[in-house]
Amino acid sequence: MAPLLTRMLLSRMQEGQDMLNEESSWQDSMQPCNSVKTWQAPPSNWIKVNWDSAVDKTEGFIRVGVVVRDNAGHTIATKRTKKHLFPDPALAEAYGALIAVQFGLELGLSQVIIEGDSLQVINALKREEERCNSASMFVEEAKHLLNFFAKWEVSYVRRNGNYIAHLLAKNTLSIYDHVVTLGVLPTCIQVV
Repeated sequence: MAPLLTRMLLSRMQEGQDMLNEESSWQDSMQPCNSVKTWQAPPSNWIKVNWDSAVDKTEGFIRVGVVVRDNAGHTIATKRTKKHLFPDPALAEAYGALIAVQFGLELGLSQVIIEGDSLQVINALKREEERCNSASMFVEEAKHLLNFFAKWEVSYVRRNGNYIAHLLAKNTLSIYDHVVTLGVLPTCIQVV
């Protein structure tokens, strides 16, 4: 019975991935020419929470980096985490968005912009209707939690505008579960 269940689960996950790939290719062709290429500070009284995810297929980990910055561009906090999950890029980005939203709530933020370089996850967070794919459980949970902020927005930024979060995601090899820094920069981003 277990092999049948495994095959069914893998089949469902592949169907979800196929749906995301189709959506992604359509969205890439519709991507606006003026999308943000570099990180931009949030408006006054807002905080920007950037996330990025990485997949470690060899070890079976999803790695996430989150950086929280104010309107002056100062880093307030960072989080690096890794989790044993099916190493799928779409799943990793959705999980990363959830981690970013949760981290913002843990910090007690009230007006946030959640920003990442996964256009499909950003669009999924903006959508009202639910989708059924492997990443949707994380997206739906993130959407639910966003409502606990006084004000929130989600924003897409190109990868080079998300460089700090990208470095944080890559720099999780030596951590066991997660590392949070408050008011101090991790060494992996001090020179950036």
